[in-house]
Amino acid sequence: MLNLCDAKTNKQYVIEGFENLPTNILRRLCDLGLTKGQSVVVSSRSLLKKALLIQVRGYLLSLKADIAKGVKVK
Repeated sequence: MLNLCDAKTNKQYVIEGFENLPTNILRRLCDLGLTKGQSVVVSSRSLLKKALLIQVRGYLLSLKADIAKGVKVK
């Protein structure tokens, strides 16, 4: 398994789980639609690779890289 930071752009992945995330961040991600089994696509990255733009459930969501490292995908 790899995390969202290591995922290639414009390729579809499925969320396998979460790792090393605080409970409040994990709850917020679930509220935003990032749940286990959900498909995501990394649309783009910032120039310094400190943020990701992902597409999940039909909308675009921006995540910081340190949070995206905790989202495991396959």
